Amino acid sequence: MSFQDLEAGNGVRGTPRRNGRAAGAGAGSSQAVASGVFQINTAVATFQRLVNTLGTPKDTPDLRDRIHKTRAHITQLVKDTSEKLKQASEADHRLEATV
Repeated sequence: MSFQDLEAGNGVRGTPRRNGRAAGAGAGSSQAVASGVFQINTAVATFQRLVNTLGTPKDTPDLRDRIHKTRAHITQLVKDTSEKLKQASEADHRLEATV
């Protein structure tokens, strides 16, 4: 499954579709969560690449500063995505309660 599949709502379990589109108020929340996970994944890959440079001739104070900033960015992305996931879950529970 690709990120494009997630954006299109394909393969998302429990998401009813109408005309190929996800239905309900939580559809936008699901997309926000998928986007957040993608951003986290990308940032972690960058972090890993930077960490693998430690101990090499390219290991500089600037590199260590970039590692620190990237770690802080990942932490913020995780907090934001966690909040979006919580909101999507609550929207899903409200939708189920009305059915």
